[in-house]
Amino acid sequence: MFLEKNRLFRKALGSLPSYLTITTISACGAVFLFGAYASAQSYPPYGPNIPLAHFDHGKRPHLTPPPPKLMCPTLSAACQDVRTAQSEWNTELVGYDTLDGRSTYQPLVVHQGNRYIAYMAHHAGCAINRLNSQNEVNGTSLLDVTDPRHPVYLTHIPNSPSDGATCTGSLDAAGNQMVHVCGGDSLPSNSRAEESRKRGHYYMLRTNGNASGQPGTESHEIWDVTNPKSPTLLRTIDSGATNTHKDWWECYTGVAYLVANDGQASAGSPDSAPGWQQSGSTQHIKIYNLHDPANPEYIRDFGFVGQEPTATPPAIEGLVTPPTGIHGPISAGDRIYAAYGVGANGAIQILDRSKVLNGCKTPGASANCAKSPTQREMLAPQLGWFTLPGTSLQGGHTAFPIFGEENGKRRNLILVTSEEGGNECTAGSAPHAAWLYDVTDEANPKYIAEDPNDPARTKMDVPNGFDNKWVGIIPGNGVPDNHCGTTNCSQAGIYGASVTPQDAPVGKNPNNFCNQGARFGIHSSPELFYPPYYGRLAIAAWFTGGLRVFDIRNPDDPRAIAYFIPAPNDTGCGPKGGPSPGPGCTMANTGRDGHTVNAIHTNNVEVDDRGLIYIADRAGTGMHIIKLTGEAAAAGAGNDNDHDNDHGHDNDHDHDNDHGHDH
Repeated sequence: MFLEKNRLFRKALGSLPSYLTITTISACGAVFLFGAYASAQSYPPYGPNIPLAHFDHGKRPHLTPPPPKLMCPTLSAACQDVRTAQSEWNTELVGYDTLDGRSTYQPLVVHQGNRYIAYMAHHAGCAINRLNSQNEVNGTSLLDVTDPRHPVYLTHIPNSPSDGATCTGSLDAAGNQMVHVCGGDSLPSNSRAEESRKRGHYYMLRTNGNASGQPGTESHEIWDVTNPKSPTLLRTIDSGATNTHKDWWECYTGVAYLVANDGQASAGSPDSAPGWQQSGSTQHIKIYNLHDPANPEYIRDFGFVGQEPTATPPAIEGLVTPPTGIHGPISAGDRIYAAYGVGANGAIQILDRSKVLNGCKTPGASANCAKSPTQREMLAPQLGWFTLPGTSLQGGHTAFPIFGEENGKRRNLILVTSEEGGNECTAGSAPHAAWLYDVTDEANPKYIAEDPNDPARTKMDVPNGFDNKWVGIIPGNGVPDNHCGTTNCSQAGIYGASVTPQDAPVGKNPNNFCNQGARFGIHSSPELFYPPYYGRLAIAAWFTGGLRVFDIRNPDDPRAIAYFIPAPNDTGCGPKGGPSPGPGCTMANTGRDGHTVNAIHTNNVEVDDRGLIYIADRAGTGMHIIKLTGEAAAAGAGNDNDHDNDHGHDNDHDHDNDHGHDH
């Protein structure tokens, strides 16, 4: 069986005339794909097939999102709660769990046998585990969400002691923030014994820690989660690392792209590669083959040219020397898409996957290519790169590829997000948003869907005003550059000194999303390739702005189409864990003038193969399971005929327009 499975996989990739294995998305699809498991598992990172999006020129009306509900519709001496209440536009809350009030980075839902298991990866901190009443350092929570209306909390795997994490300190500096899961039946095998040992098993890859300090106490861990109520630690990888973060694991090949840097404590490891250079986050890629999770196989280290140990200034690409560290890669087909910079000095890189994985095996490769490649070896796999509008003011957090066609011709895009890193719209910072790039010509990426009136110059943005207008924006500029795929790359709008009602002159500005104590701006998009939303909807986590959804079927003219803003949890984290009554799960964040607000903080978002959307909350509010309704559900299914639940406002006042059709 293992020989046949590996032969078929090699044949599938080897038969491609280009670099993609394509699965077409039909024009009409059910919003909930309860019978789609077999095909869904063939998409990255679980399988090599890639859905094909069908783009069009539809002239659809741009809708003004309705204002969110507020805890105090009008602020007064009698009502001073500045927070948003639960608010829905073309969405509906299906299920919820407090996650015991743990700050949560990433949600991942895996169709595991006949069950759906949610793996919720946490930031640093501590909370009471409802199952054993113990105060545990945050790690990974596992829940059964087979019935999404009634999630069942299965277990919490605390952060491993090797990280030295405590209950205090930075949320971002510890915890187990990232997770991927592969089934043993999907992973290729080198022997029948290996195949037999893995049969029916599921393996979780998670990061352990995210601190930059030496000598390095971070690592990656592999857990056997076949029984999600009782996981067991199988193997630790890359011990002595620093800054572990957003990994990617190809279940169909076993190749894993681990984000980290090797600390001093890793010096004795045979796969230690010291000396890599980065500005900002000290992170590059360490590549392994984890087809046999118990026996990792090191392949090489890689990153952006100018980060290699032998690089000398100035950097020949990017915005700073050395170039900014990577946030995370995504592989699909024979490409790797890598986002650098996180929230500043961003750059996006397109790589030839085969050349990255096999570059150190080619004739003429340097003796130390795997750990310290030459500049030529760094450049060999690179097909293209670009910066973002606003240049140094924006970062590369997520680079999600969307492979498609338009009018019968290939058209490939990348959805890019930056990350907002400051609370309450820091003066001098730019609003962080999402952008679409046409990368059909990989060597010459083109920025599309530009809005010159938006401070981030994109049609996929969320104004900070509850009335969908901007508050406190002034002109600004990033560093000069000409690699952003459009003109005037450095131009941007930035937040001024007066944005919130507390800013001088006091009372001038209205209550808005920047007055919630926490971050307002985008963080991330989903990274799974599931139809029906792939290539039709751009879904994003917007911190205090909640979940945001854009219709991108006409990628040159995307439009806002849905949102969901959770309610703060003020009473649900007591002495017996998250579900018990108590002071509340939603944590306080500190804003511009030192005031604290216990507001929601939507950190990350992901989808499952049933069309459900999962959001995780940085401020401890928990996990929300959401479905699309009305026009958003129709757009996700490829239709334009459902306006029954559209509570937005038509900006164009053109109801006779040509909506276009999916091809």
